[in-house]
Amino acid sequence: MVLHSLADFVPLLVIAFTIIVMRARFKSAHDISWPLIYYLILVIFVRAREGEFNNYLIFTGVLAALVLRYEFIGGFVLKAVRFVEFAVQCYVILICLDLLTK
Repeated sequence: MVLHSLADFVPLLVIAFTIIVMRARFKSAHDISWPLIYYLILVIFVRAREGEFNNYLIFTGVLAALVLRYEFIGGFVLKAVRFVEFAVQCYVILICLDLLTK
């Protein structure tokens, strides 16, 4: 891992914020608002790194976060939406690790 400029630290920050959001989703209520700020920052980061990420997967994660925030769901549907969001967050971590090793 070679870091040539300050911009090379951004994937590390995205990984850290992703882990924080993953932990918050498991420890706190699912209708908190601040993970939406994370997804806003993530979308800006993804759009700046055009071609590195699958935009459909990222926006699926955004949609899952919005459903968790604004819908009153429970049972199997809640677990399915949380799983989708968790899978997208794992995808973000893997791609950011790939960006760091290029």
